[in-house]
Amino acid sequence: MGFLIFMKLLRLVIISSIFIAISLNAKSKYPIGEKLEFKAYALGFIPIGKVWMDVGTGSFNNIPTYQFHARCYGDYKVYLADVRVSSDLSKKTDKSLFHSIEQFGTERRGRHLYFDWASDKLHYVRLEKDGKYRLRRTVPITPDVWDIFGCAFRTRRLLKTELGAYTDVKLIEKTKIYHLRFTVVERRPFEVKGVGIFDAARIKMSALNLKPKEIFKGLLNLDKDVTLWIDVSTKTPLFISTKVPFGFFKPTIKVVMKKWDTVPGFEPTFLPHSALHKK
Repeated sequence: MGFLIFMKLLRLVIISSIFIAISLNAKSKYPIGEKLEFKAYALGFIPIGKVWMDVGTGSFNNIPTYQFHARCYGDYKVYLADVRVSSDLSKKTDKSLFHSIEQFGTERRGRHLYFDWASDKLHYVRLEKDGKYRLRRTVPITPDVWDIFGCAFRTRRLLKTELGAYTDVKLIEKTKIYHLRFTVVERRPFEVKGVGIFDAARIKMSALNLKPKEIFKGLLNLDKDVTLWIDVSTKTPLFISTKVPFGFFKPTIKVVMKKWDTVPGFEPTFLPHSALHKK
């Protein structure tokens, strides 16, 4: 149960980060050095953990990459979870090369995705009970598919923020490819306590690749109804809320931005307090 709570919490933030966008005038494709911190609450007010995200550079198999990291941490005395996510995107092609999720603490779990673009295949590797990683499955992929975290940052330059506009993305978590559409359904000033007031947009998520009579229940075990507010000027997530299914119980989980270390060329535009009272 503890593992599921923290994995779903981290997934919620990662999904929201699909909308992080950058200025087309910026010298870099991505805000190298940017750091984000979020705090999560269950039932709207019970603190259950923190999430950190950052953007950097590195390499994978001697290929220069953009690296995206996230960490979700919670310690409840009887259960400790430290979940870490990372993705490598090729600096040359922007394609996903490697994605990993590792959990440390009370439980040890992990899985890796290896993208083989020479053969257009993905290799899904999982940490087994004996402590060894083993290949679980190989599936075909197309050039427009990214891992969920890499996709989050790759598609940041594509998001349209006009009311009614939509953006389509394709991503893969393990072996299933999700074809999703994100539509802007509301625009208004939005305040994040302690951070600022933003010109914000609310985003709705829907699936396009459903089978006949198939009902979209959500992405990555989250409820399909996700409330997501983003800053329009940078497309950065400000607030996320959804119900997380645990059997018959569906507690509401809210994730709120608490700290934002920006870098030159990727700063948000803050609104005055009076913007909240304009009709």
